Amino acid sequence: MVKNMKTKILFTHNTAMWYRLPFFRKLSEIYDLDLVFTHINVIHDVYDKNVENRIEGLEGVNYTVLKNSGGFARGLVSKVLHRYDLTVGGSWDTPQELLESILLFVITKIKREPLVIWREDWDWQRENSIKERILILIIKFLCNHSDAILVPGSLHREYFNKRLDVPIDKIHIMPNVSNIEGNADLSKKEHSSRKILYVGRLIERKGVKYLLDAYNNLDVADCELIIVGSGPEEENLKEYVNENMIKNVTFTGKVNNEKLEEYYNSSNLVVIPSINKGMGDPWVFVLNEAMYYYNPVIATNAVGAAPDMIKDNGYIVEEKDSTALTDAMNKILNDESLQKKMSLKSKEIIDNEFQYVNMINSFNDLIKKIRDNN
Repeated sequence: MVKNMKTKILFTHNTAMWYRLPFFRKLSEIYDLDLVFTHINVIHDVYDKNVENRIEGLEGVNYTVLKNSGGFARGLVSKVLHRYDLTVGGSWDTPQELLESILLFVITKIKREPLVIWREDWDWQRENSIKERILILIIKFLCNHSDAILVPGSLHREYFNKRLDVPIDKIHIMPNVSNIEGNADLSKKEHSSRKILYVGRLIERKGVKYLLDAYNNLDVADCELIIVGSGPEEENLKEYVNENMIKNVTFTGKVNNEKLEEYYNSSNLVVIPSINKGMGDPWVFVLNEAMYYYNPVIATNAVGAAPDMIKDNGYIVEEKDSTALTDAMNKILNDESLQKKMSLKSKEIIDNEFQYVNMINSFNDLIKKIRDNN
């Protein structure tokens, strides 16, 4: 634990995702935290959720929600001009965010204050365009001249080290954690049918069509596929199921947390079939949730969390390979002993490695290292 509780931190983040709020609360208990949300609308664009200026779950935390104008966070520069012991931030998802990150970098350099960049990029397939090459050069400069890079996993660390040439000792892993609460009950998986669960948005990048193809070729008696979520691909996927006469597929649409817990508890396998479509999946918190509820998991190599979370509790398969996905599903669903072993391993990994205490401890270790180097 960091001894000096008065370290003043400017923490800039795009939006108030529900799984980040406990982390921010815990940080505010340890540090003098000035938390700034720069693009609050991102949560609506991605998850169709709304967050107002008053954020439930951040009571007692010193935070500011900046208004946007032309895609820029108004008031960010005036915030950065104050004195801090450390600044955390950095984003390049839009041209405006890239410019904001450059300003953040320049101002912290002028003030001679440490800057930590927190990102979830990994080496997914990118366009080989002039625009992309210029962006990579800018990002490489920012990362190599910042004080540290925070990433959630090994795939991300490898990208910043090998693709962006950031020294490995400057890259720190702080695991992604989800604020899952509920009654995980292993006994609820004991039923005659084998239940396969998908949870997520129904967009092309999630690869649900490949899951449907894999499921259609399964050699498992009394099996069903439950698809939880909604999105622009929903009707296309339903039509695909009908056209190919795929049996025992249920589309639930969006469900509340209580119903989602029922699905997680009763499922025998959770599959995340993401594909690389302009980008890979930076993390996928469904893995955290599925494992919390004792589920074996299968994910493709387009899922950022897969190498760190799937360790003897499931399989990682090649993206867009329905045959490999079928084989992996058959192995788990046709072997009750293996399924039970993987179920227990999933819960063990979550309980030991992906709690907020792990996240906070990683952040504290980073602060200590920056202090020692300065």
